[in-house]
Amino acid sequence: MLTDGAVRPPTTTENKQTVLVVDDDARLREVLCTVLTPLGCELVQAASGEEALTALLQRKVAVIVLDINMAGMGGFETAQLIREADELASTPIIFLTGQADDGDLDRSYGLGAVDFLLKPVSAAVLYAKVKALLELDRSFARLRSEAASLHEQQMQVARAAEIRQREELALTRRRARLATIFTEGSLDLASLERTIVTELSRIFSAECLLRLPVRDNQWHDSFSDPESDRTPEVVQSWLAEQLAVAAQGAAPHGAVLVDELRARGAHVGFACVGRTDGPPFTEVEAALFRGVSAAAALAIANATLYQVQGEYAAVMQATADAILAVDAAGVIRSCNRAAIALFSRDSDTLIGRSILELAVDGDRDRLREHLDLTQSTDQEVSLEMTFAANGRRFIDVLITLSPIGDSADVNVAVVVHDLTEIKEAQLVISHLASHDPLTDLANRRQLNERLAELTRHHDDEKLTALLYMDVNKFKAVNDTYGHDTGDELLVEVAARLQSAVRSSDALACRIGGDEFIVVLEDVPSTSAAVAAGNRILEQIQAQPIRCTGVTLRPSLSMGIACLGASAHTPEELLSQADIAMFEAKKNRLDHCVLYTDLIGSRHQGQVDRRAEMSGAIVRSEFRVAYQPIVDAAKGTLFGLEALIRWRVDDDEMPAREIITLAESAGQIGPLGRWIVTRSLEDYAALGRDDLKLHINLSPVQVLDGSFLDHLIGVQKDTGISPENICLELTERTFNGDPEPARATLHRARDIGFRLAIQDFGLEYASMANLLHIPVDWLKIGRSFIAEVSDDERVQRLIRGQIVMADCLQVNLIASGVENQGQAEWLTKAGCVLQQGFLYAYPIEATDLAANVEIMTAASANHDLSPPTNGVHESRGG
Repeated sequence: MLTDGAVRPPTTTENKQTVLVVDDDARLREVLCTVLTPLGCELVQAASGEEALTALLQRKVAVIVLDINMAGMGGFETAQLIREADELASTPIIFLTGQADDGDLDRSYGLGAVDFLLKPVSAAVLYAKVKALLELDRSFARLRSEAASLHEQQMQVARAAEIRQREELALTRRRARLATIFTEGSLDLASLERTIVTELSRIFSAECLLRLPVRDNQWHDSFSDPESDRTPEVVQSWLAEQLAVAAQGAAPHGAVLVDELRARGAHVGFACVGRTDGPPFTEVEAALFRGVSAAAALAIANATLYQVQGEYAAVMQATADAILAVDAAGVIRSCNRAAIALFSRDSDTLIGRSILELAVDGDRDRLREHLDLTQSTDQEVSLEMTFAANGRRFIDVLITLSPIGDSADVNVAVVVHDLTEIKEAQLVISHLASHDPLTDLANRRQLNERLAELTRHHDDEKLTALLYMDVNKFKAVNDTYGHDTGDELLVEVAARLQSAVRSSDALACRIGGDEFIVVLEDVPSTSAAVAAGNRILEQIQAQPIRCTGVTLRPSLSMGIACLGASAHTPEELLSQADIAMFEAKKNRLDHCVLYTDLIGSRHQGQVDRRAEMSGAIVRSEFRVAYQPIVDAAKGTLFGLEALIRWRVDDDEMPAREIITLAESAGQIGPLGRWIVTRSLEDYAALGRDDLKLHINLSPVQVLDGSFLDHLIGVQKDTGISPENICLELTERTFNGDPEPARATLHRARDIGFRLAIQDFGLEYASMANLLHIPVDWLKIGRSFIAEVSDDERVQRLIRGQIVMADCLQVNLIASGVENQGQAEWLTKAGCVLQQGFLYAYPIEATDLAANVEIMTAASANHDLSPPTNGVHESRGG
């Protein structure tokens, strides 16, 4: 037990120390720890000698409070084991005992105890003794630290002395090496650069950067191989940064030395050494670096001069120009190989001759005058004249006479450049500048020049006709047969065009792609211009064109405008002929079209409508009408095809024209989204999920990355099953690279949307599309259906389509069914899904529900005749 006493905690604490309290009485251990807690030390308890030894193995202890009388291993036995451990031999021990026997005191001090306390122990006494021992431990720790620091300082002084001694020895060796480091005169510049960076790196135990100037104010950097943990790129970047800092006048890093290399009064580069992880350079090393840099600069200057001299000699011999050195009298003293090849086959016969002998008779006096002028004015002179090559042929040359002031024997350097190829190339370039490289017809530049000339000198009594034409379906030729075949087609069209207009008053041009122009001068009338245009078309289109691997029948569309009639400037002439050509193409005419004000007005209307389309979409000025699709065999309604409508002024624009206009105006994306949204909303409002909804897609729409996401969003918003929506597309969708369109359609089909190909078998039909696209329906075009009742070949063709569809397990829909005979033939042949005016005209959305009710009722009686209140629209579809 402990007696009471006044105990105050210490006011300051240092590093936390540990006191080990060992007693088999747990209550007493807690009391002892409570007394010692104010000391601010770590208190560790042990209930036996064994636990005490274990605790001492795990931590450093400053003081041990140890009970002598414990069960098992007693205090004296524990202390004996503690003293046998060298690292614990000096740890102070305070023994506690409640009953001291004779000899315990001596034995305790014999074991190195610092005190022996009898129980009950005074709290103040125990506190004071432990505190004193802790302070003593801290004092010993400070002494040990100071002794270690003093020892470290002494070691550093010794190491510094050793380093200085080694540096002095190394510098002595380096100075001896400097005498021979850059004296190897045979080194070329590249080898010298490697030697300098290697030696500088070794001498200064640092990384090295050598920067030398090259042409066009650029620099060439050479680096040593850095020996550090950094990557070479990081070290190189660091050295370059330090060099840039020094070049700006600022002091570089302390472990970096930079010196400008100068020799013979000229700047030859920079040298930089740096230690990324080493000590800064000493003054002795800095002085040594300056000496090494001076030696390196001189060696670089010598090597550069040697290299330049060698390059000049090599260039003079390798150049294609003839180079001759002549004296004051014009006698040839030396020449290069090109001069020998051009003027003589033997150098002995050229050297010693007068350079005046090489000029033709009419140019010798002029050459003599310029030789004298060069020497008297000390200025370079260039002039063109004619020389005799090898004494047999005359060539145009450009000669340059340059004074040589430092030579005693040679006064003028003569460079002779053969202009033969240049003159020929100028003719070729002049031709190419005004002609198309593929067809050799006049190009747009020559056309513009001719039109400008004709406009300036226009005769009011005569007309100038411009025939503007392009090849129909030329893109399909390129896409189907390749660009080589397309080029062959253009070349043959150009040849036929040139043959048809062979006249001094006519100019045939190709102005790009598949577009050709013919300018006819002095045309008596517009009718004569039209007759000439038709004659040209007939000659070009009369015979097929045989290209590699394929025979093609050329088809062109042509428009004509006349300067002095409808047009008064070249710009108006080109624009009007272009408009007339598109009029011919739009109407698929096989004769030329003369521009008229009516055609121009119609074209301007198209331009205006393209401009209006964006606003019309926003204002919802478009409408959607629905044409029913029926099952003729069952007499039931099968589905509805959504058709776009737009009334402009008093005219209803056909769907195909609307789509074409939207594509040309860049509005097919917004219009397509409007159609999808409106038709799905109308279908959802109808509430007839037993019917299919067919929506037409533009090829541009399919390739729009946002198209399918919008379709899916509207389908989900309206709650329509994707299986009830069929996307109709034309085979024009797969022109060019078909893969993007196929990928989009596969994704749509995987979601559940149905697919149909319109007008299958027309212009762009391809079996490959059926192989790669999982279509559900093929639609037979109106042009086939119109002749099915009367044309046996058409009947066979449609039967073939039906058989093919059956083999591919897809369905057929016949569009454009207009009479009972067509319907009966199709039904009997096996094509039961039909649509057309026989069954119903397109129905406006406002009348859709009522008409569907009527048709549903009629289907119950197998009587699907056209409803009387259907909207009769044009056949634009």
